[in-house]
Amino acid sequence: MRRIIVKLHRWIGIVLAIYVVMICLTGSVLVYRPELFSHFEPKPVVVERGERLLTDEQLLAAAGEAFPGYEPNQLWRGREEDNAVEIELLRDGSRQGELFDPYTGEALGPALNLGYRATDFLLKLHAQLLGGDSGRAVNGALGLFFVFLALTGVLAWRPHKRRRPKPEKTPHTIGNWTMRRLHKTTGIWAAVFVLMWAVTGVHLAYPWIFDSINEYFDPFDEMNPVERVGDQISYWLAYVHFGRFGGRLPGCEWDSACSEGLKALWSVLALVPAMLAVTGLWMWLRGLRARARVRRLAEGGESG
Repeated sequence: MRRIIVKLHRWIGIVLAIYVVMICLTGSVLVYRPELFSHFEPKPVVVERGERLLTDEQLLAAAGEAFPGYEPNQLWRGREEDNAVEIELLRDGSRQGELFDPYTGEALGPALNLGYRATDFLLKLHAQLLGGDSGRAVNGALGLFFVFLALTGVLAWRPHKRRRPKPEKTPHTIGNWTMRRLHKTTGIWAAVFVLMWAVTGVHLAYPWIFDSINEYFDPFDEMNPVERVGDQISYWLAYVHFGRFGGRLPGCEWDSACSEGLKALWSVLALVPAMLAVTGLWMWLRGLRARARVRRLAEGGESG
């Protein structure tokens, strides 16, 4: 039975290796998502004042000329007359915001700076695999495999009852022994966190399932709209997933050392599953090479 579990763990890990590395790297960064969005929040772009402001129609026409194939949709003027104007452009169901000089109609660049767009890209990649609602559903399904990967890792692990002899000290054996110990030891200690992220990630991908369960056991009462136990559980699943506990734990207020320390811990721990994926893939590739070497030696011996 254990051999079957080990094989399932190995092959699921190989199939999900790239996904696990991607989801962990992006998740590590997105622990600080609010801070990143706040830091890169667009500021008003000031232009040189001209003789007169262009009308909305003139600006929309200028946007259409500057971006052929796009349909200018909406326009927003700044608080001051010398602030750049933002125009929303549509094409093939996608939309983007561009800045324009309100006096000349000249295109000034994207409304959102690179840092803000990069953070938004990481968020969509992490939560939706860049596929909208369909990508979110696929992400949730992969999260279920992630749960299975964590469980099989725990079931496949077992402590050594007796001390094994140390491998012969060669670069090959030392590398294999080190990677195997690193993978197993780190994996068993990080299993709780891996399982937690997997379960909470599935919850965020399929919130309607948990809402339906909550509604079934504790229907919402419009005459008494209080926060239900299921609502609190859903909120805490989100808090635990992102590691943002500031103001929610006694003595751990917003911007306190406790809150910042927990976010930093979550950001570092989020990299552990990626390390497990890399070490597991490395061991598998080394195993392939070792088996190929044995086959070559056997074939050489038979031919001799």
